Amino acid sequence: MIRSILPAFAFGMLFVAEPALAETKICIIDAEEAMNETGEGKAAQAKLESMYTGKQAEIERLQADLEKQLTDYEARKMILSESARADQERVLTEKQRSFQAMVSQSEEEMQATYAQLLQGMQDKLLRVAPTVAARKACSVMLQKEATVYVGPDVLDLTHDVIAELDKAH
Repeated sequence: MIRSILPAFAFGMLFVAEPALAETKICIIDAEEAMNETGEGKAAQAKLESMYTGKQAEIERLQADLEKQLTDYEARKMILSESARADQERVLTEKQRSFQAMVSQSEEEMQATYAQLLQGMQDKLLRVAPTVAARKACSVMLQKEATVYVGPDVLDLTHDVIAELDKAH
């Protein structure tokens, strides 16, 4: 008896659930695009690129200088005394360590700056997106990055959020 009622009950629930689904308006947002395409996002990208370019130029200059010193040492080491050779090797080893530490510090600074800029933009996005979703009468807003499939009936609010963020900025 229960076996015959269960399929009928499940079939009946399809008709009950259908009107509720028809009233649900699902919206999505591409958060990465929203953050990258705002005026603030583009300014942040320019700041990071400027930082990277400056640090990269300094790193390349120091690396070229260190490589030149190593090449010079290799060319002269046969004529150096044992103590002079040991002193040169110690100095070059210390310069290599210093260079590697500077590269690591530069990378950490870049990551920290990126995280700080990203956090500020995410906070603003999380304040603005619900307002836009409410204005568009969305029942649910999902991040596009977290969805497997987005049908044509889903409303993409990315550009609306970008406009709102730019207006607030």
